[in-house]
Amino acid sequence: MKKTTLFKLVAGSATALLAISVHAHMFTNFPTYDRGGLYEESKKAEWPYYVDGAFGPVRFNVQHACSHNEGDPVSTRQVIMVLPTGTTVKKVNTKLPAPWEYPNFDPPYQEVENASPDAAGFDWALQFIKPHAHAAFNRVYPIQGKSATGETIPRALAWVGDHPNDNDADLTSTMFFPEIPESSCVKEVQYFFPTAQFCSTRGQPNTVTGWLLGVTNNWTKDRLGETQVQWAPTVSIMRDLEKKPLPSSCGSGEILGIYPSREDIDQYLKPVSATKKDGTVKQQSIEWWLKQRHKNGNDD
Repeated sequence: MKKTTLFKLVAGSATALLAISVHAHMFTNFPTYDRGGLYEESKKAEWPYYVDGAFGPVRFNVQHACSHNEGDPVSTRQVIMVLPTGTTVKKVNTKLPAPWEYPNFDPPYQEVENASPDAAGFDWALQFIKPHAHAAFNRVYPIQGKSATGETIPRALAWVGDHPNDNDADLTSTMFFPEIPESSCVKEVQYFFPTAQFCSTRGQPNTVTGWLLGVTNNWTKDRLGETQVQWAPTVSIMRDLEKKPLPSSCGSGEILGIYPSREDIDQYLKPVSATKKDGTVKQQSIEWWLKQRHKNGNDD
């Protein structure tokens, strides 16, 4: 019997301003009907969200490994997530569909312009990310790069461990979302996080499953989710229109999609290996992973 698998984004703590939404999936049912753990303010919206400028933990809930069949011995060994950070982050023309609708990003999304900064000088990149380890993924490695302000910041997160099929794993990262400038016409910003599961079954070749808005050079259609749908985990931030109303010239306001560049996805959405002697972490190619067979760990 097949079971639905999905990525669920929810608020990780009552200290966060508002709750995170359920916008990505690992199987065909989209989105989940479970809105548990959300604040009442967020429940009033079609999609739950953070307010702009929010600072708090985001929990990515992995409900299964790469397989959707009960009893399969497959395990997720690594989860890699590319972050919308740095000077190369892009505005994209993708918008979330209405609640309970399937995404349809075919033809794929288009990169509209740079987002850090954009043509108006506004910076939409995430500026702070702090990942946290999990019992099933007891090692988490931030893959570092430069932010728009020249600071070193994670460009990707790599969770490494052993997540057996049919178990849940909450992968948490604290994030700081930008303020929506008062002078802008933006009422909502939708952040998309391209993510991949790197899985193995003892004695068999490794597998990969990617969740992206569209294909890249490294992530071809056959490497996307088992339905080959183009989608990615998503977080929305909303402008507080009572405290910060839109300028009169803005009409109904704009919705932005923010996403790493295709070049960044190809550079950072890759498995890692760690040297046991000194703990040095190195990203490897997808082909390197697919050639491995699980023995006592793929991160040797």
